[in-house]
Amino acid sequence: MVDPLATTTEPARPGFGRPQLIFFCELEGPELREMLADDRVLPTLSACSYGVAIAMRKLDATTAEVVRLLNSHQIPVIAWLLLPPGEGFWFHLQNYPQAVERYRIFHTWARAAGIQFQAVGLDIEPPTSELDRIQRWGVRDLVRRIWLARENALFASARAAYTELIAEIHHDGYEVHTYQLPILADDRRAGTTLAQRALDIVDLPADVEVLMCYSSAPLDTLGNDLGGALITSYGPAADGIGVGTLSGLSVRDSSSEGLPALPWDALERDLLLAARHTDTIYVYSLEGYVERELLPRLATIDWDAEGRAILWKRGLVGTVRALILAWLLSARFSRLLFAWLGWGLFIILFARQARAAMQRRNG
Repeated sequence: MVDPLATTTEPARPGFGRPQLIFFCELEGPELREMLADDRVLPTLSACSYGVAIAMRKLDATTAEVVRLLNSHQIPVIAWLLLPPGEGFWFHLQNYPQAVERYRIFHTWARAAGIQFQAVGLDIEPPTSELDRIQRWGVRDLVRRIWLARENALFASARAAYTELIAEIHHDGYEVHTYQLPILADDRRAGTTLAQRALDIVDLPADVEVLMCYSSAPLDTLGNDLGGALITSYGPAADGIGVGTLSGLSVRDSSSEGLPALPWDALERDLLLAARHTDTIYVYSLEGYVERELLPRLATIDWDAEGRAILWKRGLVGTVRALILAWLLSARFSRLLFAWLGWGLFIILFARQARAAMQRRNG
């Protein structure tokens, strides 16, 4: 029987100025076991106190064996909780019952296998079907979706269910890390939940909230690289930051599909930028760094060096965020504004009628 409370001990920071790096890993049991068999991988992970967030798709004996191997080398392991492929992978407002069930199945499996996890990671992203539909929408469809988002009937019940799930995870002795879209910070700044309702995502009280600030973007006009602008803009609001992407060469990844791989210089820039804002950096992905033989280069990073975001891309992201904030604030106060306009119109009409009545009386 494993004591889950023992899994929450934070690893010692390897040195002054160096953040805790946690690698996302989407490899399944046999492939992950094969990668860890490389004589250079486990010693590097252990010596540098890197963590590994393993995608929990298959809760089988092979996955348990891999986690047990990492435990034996005192490598922090995060259970990156995902739904099976046929159910859509990540969590959102529409599938909160499946999220609760998936965690309970995972916890039962982990206790039976006697393996340890430092934290449970909840990946909060919009439903794939909704993203596909939004890409086909015109301006009218988008405006209509935003307007109807106010009435998202699932939001309150889903948020309550996820909050209770986090309390259950804490009771079982695990930390909770959530992986969130950066727009969540804009929603919070505006004091609304409109973006969450529109995208079917939810803000949750996690121990570490990781904003996924990938610079990798399939935009030819931007050179497929946002230049660290998301990290610079959203970093002050983040508990943890996700950087990437660098996928495995031989694996079809679910989370990075369609995202181009960044070169080493861009990855190093993003790591240095993120380290200025947080001690917890998630890196996508372990298999990408191992296959491209970049894992040893991380140990050579001078964490006191200054990373520089590309200036004009910072300006672009800042402009987009300003527009998002303006949209959220206008949506937040629109009904109040219309109400006051209605009262103002009533006062004007009433004043006109009163003045006309006085003129008739005096005439």
